[in-house]
Amino acid sequence: MKELKAYEAIATDAVHLAGKVLTQHFNSIKNFEIKKDAGIVTKADTDSEEILSEFFNKKTPDFGILAEENGAKGNDKIKWIIDPLDGTTNFFHGFPHFNISVALEYEGVVCVGVVHNPITGDIYHCTKGSGAYKNKKPIRVSKNKDLSSSMLGTGFAYMRDEVLDQALSLFKKFTYKSHGIRRPGAAALDLCYLAEGIYDGFYEKTLSAWDVSAGALLIEEAGGKVSDYKGNKFSIYGKEILASNGLIHDQIIEVLNS
Repeated sequence: MKELKAYEAIATDAVHLAGKVLTQHFNSIKNFEIKKDAGIVTKADTDSEEILSEFFNKKTPDFGILAEENGAKGNDKIKWIIDPLDGTTNFFHGFPHFNISVALEYEGVVCVGVVHNPITGDIYHCTKGSGAYKNKKPIRVSKNKDLSSSMLGTGFAYMRDEVLDQALSLFKKFTYKSHGIRRPGAAALDLCYLAEGIYDGFYEKTLSAWDVSAGALLIEEAGGKVSDYKGNKFSIYGKEILASNGLIHDQIIEVLNS
């Protein structure tokens, strides 16, 4: 749809602006806060979110915004979903693996997704029904049919106690049953890696809408599959995501629920 492409362009301009803010702060952050069950928050997070919010309010004043730091504001029927800095812990420690994630949701359906890695300059972008792209070139999920030869991604977010124990138990299971499993610490980028065929599958609990909305759409548009851990319909407002190339989806579900 022509209209969706226009919103994709707006989102792309927005993440470029926020990316410049993050690169200016990178390796220079000294102060931070700790949010309960949410980890580190830095000035880079808040500055990036402010830039994004101001840009979207100017370009699309009738749209609402759901952002990680400031929550939901404005029109809930159509809204931008913003993660101003996904991978804050990586960012804070100078590990160059983080991103900005933006999605547009209309009447409960995510229809635009853009993820930007400001360190590499890569832009992953899509509109619903039009395929997935990296730097304007089409991307597709992998064609791997066997879990045993697959590479997976996951994350632990800010899990503690029994929930962390369960996540580590799954990590061990998948280490034995797959070709390898990675935990880089930026969920939106992990989902992009799946969309472009690097990962064959990804799973994680305790994520939020701003972590998964853009990446989940990218995977679907790249030919992949997204669900909850039991294979039921995925919701960006749920608390778990299982994504794959579609060919090993049932094999991952079997391990997740064993």
